[in-house]
Amino acid sequence: MGKHNIVKVDMVSGSCSYNRFEFQMSQSLHMALQLYDEVNFLLIMDHYDDITIFDLDSEPLAVSYYQVKTSDHTVTIDSVIKNEWISKLYEQLKRPNDWIVREIGLITNMPISVKFDVPTEKGKTIHRSDDLTAPKTEFSSLYQTVQDKIKADISAKCNIPIENIDISKFAHLHTTLTIERHRDLVEHEMTNFLYDKYPEIKIDTVKAIYRSIVEILTRQQSNERIPANASFEDVKKYKGFSKGEFKRILDRAILFSIPEIEDVLKYIGIGMRDKESMPVGWAYSRIISDSGKRGNESFSALFRNTIEKIRINPYKGIGSPWEYAHEIEQEVIKNDPMLCVPYTDDYISVLVICLMINISRAQISLSKDSNQ
Repeated sequence: MGKHNIVKVDMVSGSCSYNRFEFQMSQSLHMALQLYDEVNFLLIMDHYDDITIFDLDSEPLAVSYYQVKTSDHTVTIDSVIKNEWISKLYEQLKRPNDWIVREIGLITNMPISVKFDVPTEKGKTIHRSDDLTAPKTEFSSLYQTVQDKIKADISAKCNIPIENIDISKFAHLHTTLTIERHRDLVEHEMTNFLYDKYPEIKIDTVKAIYRSIVEILTRQQSNERIPANASFEDVKKYKGFSKGEFKRILDRAILFSIPEIEDVLKYIGIGMRDKESMPVGWAYSRIISDSGKRGNESFSALFRNTIEKIRINPYKGIGSPWEYAHEIEQEVIKNDPMLCVPYTDDYISVLVICLMINISRAQISLSKDSNQ
């Protein structure tokens, strides 16, 4: 028999790269959740750097650049320097001064171990070590000999006089995400975030919001349609995710979720055992069924038409919610009678009540956000 050459396919590097990109996406969502109540951010995926965050989504003034590094073993400051993680980050300061650089961050899933020597008054040296476990550690807070070592490396790698090097904008961020569970952890963070804003939100709505945002971030991260020198508007379009887009996803998901039947009856002002609850219950059951069907264009069109009529003529507290729901129902039917043929009057009225509840909850959340 002849000899056969055995070709070994490198599955590790591809897998590592894929896992790093997934971790990077989870970290991006993790940071978006932290920034949501504070900054009208624009997050750029994997273009200017692993993660780039602008303070505004339109005509930004300030920017922060972040490199994401993962490891399953201890990271030392010496290995950070050897792998050129910091010197490569320093290159961000050489960009044209279109924006003010607010922060340049090195994000790791493991603490960075820092060892340094401290001279004593007796002329001896004490060896010390410290682990950077805080959520954020400014480089300027590191022991002076460590700062000097970092500056010397940047000077050598970037060909910059050491006296001109400024690391005051640099920081280490120790993320709470782990390699093994980053997806579960960030989904849990998203769940807590949503329940804090919308205490009545349903779990299927939470999961739908999470899936939608993950899909957007994944698409933007993997988008390779633009060159490195693309305009800011193109980068924003093909690689960006803004707070405004985040909020639109939340508002749409909340609006399109169906409240519990108990909430619907309570809003109308009747109880579960009242005889009026029977037709409401039947209509509600059918709405639940129709809303769960993918590609149900008729229901989607009815939903949009009903929302539009509520927007044009919002409830002003005149008459009961149920009376108002019937008024909107008549307007919807008059606007498109053929669309409404498959639906009863009570069906459309209950749909109006569901939307009224969701609008009310969204307004409560908006008021809560503005007071923070």
